[in-house]
Amino acid sequence: MFEFVTAGPPSPWTLFEELESLQSDMNRLLSAPEARPGRRSRTSYPPLNAWTSEEGLTLDAELPGVDPAEVDISVVGDELSLRGKVNVREPAEGETVLRRERPAGEFQRTLQLPFRADTGAVKATFRNGILRIRIPRSEEEKPRKIAIESA
Repeated sequence: MFEFVTAGPPSPWTLFEELESLQSDMNRLLSAPEARPGRRSRTSYPPLNAWTSEEGLTLDAELPGVDPAEVDISVVGDELSLRGKVNVREPAEGETVLRRERPAGEFQRTLQLPFRADTGAVKATFRNGILRIRIPRSEEEKPRKIAIESA
């Protein structure tokens, strides 16, 4: 971590190397909160599962207690944006909150899709707190079998 420099005029590159080392240490510290005792890792909200096929991509977003009318989905080219609001139940008169672990408030998540989407055919359904988004590939992106002609 420490570097001993021999006597003589300091190289201007030494300062940059030290700054890069400091930046690397800070990035490692800030990107791995689970490594610090007593800290929970921060994940993006909502948590997602995604799988792909030749036809397109299916995405499941966990949104318990969210009103589907409060969620906006947009797909432009190869980028999907998901934004909405998680409403929190405020305590009634005489109640005291003991623990609040579920997220509340507005959220936004943008994902880079592995292909260009057919935006006119994107479908979304909401059931049991799971938002399922089916994103078909554009026709240009679908794999094609090329016939081999004999000469």
